[in-house]
Amino acid sequence: MKLFKKLALGFLAVLILILVSGYIYFDRKFTPEDNYLTIKNESGNIPITWLGNEKNVLLLPIHFSGNPDTYYMQFDTGSPYTVFYSNQIKNIKEISINNDRAETSFFIGKTEISSNRFKIFDKGKSEEKDSIKILGTIGSDVLENRKTVINLRSNQVVFNLNEIPNEFKNQLFDFKFKKRRIIINGTLKGEERKFLYDSGTSAYELLTYKEEWQNLKSPNSKINIEKAQSWNNVLTTYTTDCNENITFKNLQIPVKQVTYVQGFSDAQFSMMKYSGMTGMLGNKIFLNNSIFIDCIDKKIGIID
Repeated sequence: MKLFKKLALGFLAVLILILVSGYIYFDRKFTPEDNYLTIKNESGNIPITWLGNEKNVLLLPIHFSGNPDTYYMQFDTGSPYTVFYSNQIKNIKEISINNDRAETSFFIGKTEISSNRFKIFDKGKSEEKDSIKILGTIGSDVLENRKTVINLRSNQVVFNLNEIPNEFKNQLFDFKFKKRRIIINGTLKGEERKFLYDSGTSAYELLTYKEEWQNLKSPNSKINIEKAQSWNNVLTTYTTDCNENITFKNLQIPVKQVTYVQGFSDAQFSMMKYSGMTGMLGNKIFLNNSIFIDCIDKKIGIID
């Protein structure tokens, strides 16, 4: 009996150690480094440019002081950092490269964004014939401690707002900006759920796990299988019809399609499971909506 108790206590101690170690590992794994951006001025309305027939990529125009050319960066709230692509910036004289970091200052509308520590990401070769010059990704670090409007209905974004727009004042509810990721609570099939809003998954409404996908998809609906690129990963997506709604405060938004993804890294899959999220919401589900995100008071508003 004493031996059994010792074994049980030993097993419990090992289990606790594993759980604590796992928590520390994932907490460190997904904790971004300190925000390295300096941001000045309210931007005014910035026009959105979409790539692809399905609005696959959300692009925003940027300018460098003294340079008449217009460049573009993808707006990806799923990325905790604003980064530049190594091959795309090598001939941009306004950007200084020092090992794996870049130093520059650029404008998005009237907002000036600068740093001497921009991350650099290898995204493959750029094509000289490309009519749209995409230099990098604007991440969720531009949202941190600031107010932002993403108006997909009118194809406009406003950064670094001074005040809450009147139309949102009675529509605000709490959200989490955990490790620079936007986590929104909503009600799906009568249950309170957590969703990550990722503007980098533009062409999808709701991306979720296989088990949840099977639970949400309409019976006997056709499955569309496609290959999709996410950074350097090739993903296989399975999209099918859905006839559900997600309710955010007083607003009900229909979910017409649900997608299951194969190809996520173990770290990405574990991050979602670790955070207890149902899935990721892409831009497609919000195309008829405008979203206000206040990362100072952690309030969000969604209106139609």
